[in-house]
Amino acid sequence: MPSPRGKAPSGYDVHPGVAMVQNIMAGMKQKTGRSVEEWMKLIEKQAPAGEKERRAWLKEKHGLGMNYAWWLAEQSVGKGDDVKVCPCQTIVPLYRKHVFAQIKPATQARIDFGLALKDIKVPKRLIDTGGFAKKDRITRRFEIASLADIDEEVKKWLLKAYEMDV
Repeated sequence: MPSPRGKAPSGYDVHPGVAMVQNIMAGMKQKTGRSVEEWMKLIEKQAPAGEKERRAWLKEKHGLGMNYAWWLAEQSVGKGDDVKVCPCQTIVPLYRKHVFAQIKPATQARIDFGLALKDIKVPKRLIDTGGFAKKDRITRRFEIASLADIDEEVKKWLLKAYEMDV
């Protein structure tokens, strides 16, 4: 068991990835209303048996508004074998050679789907993030509140951001 300072009894540091998981598990009750044990009981009691079905069930029933994020990530992976989806603590960046898109929870009912589009001319629906002036990669974003918001225009600009990252 690591000490509060992050050192294991042997004197070695806890790996940052392990520390992150420990922090997530410790804050689970506060953030979701259920402890890890309560989530496990719920899954065992109500979830489908197969792994694929269980994942879909969790996303549908308990996704906390992130169903759209997973759908967007899956769409991005389909753009090419070179796409990597790398979830972080606060965002889900999509990489090719660089980050070309990111999924970020904005509210419990909406995500922001950011794209690396430099300073090219875009429609009004694509909101300027101010990123180009700050030299950030993500310069535009879509507000996604439902699957209906992910239309052909979103797919077109996702493909454009993917193609621009060469």
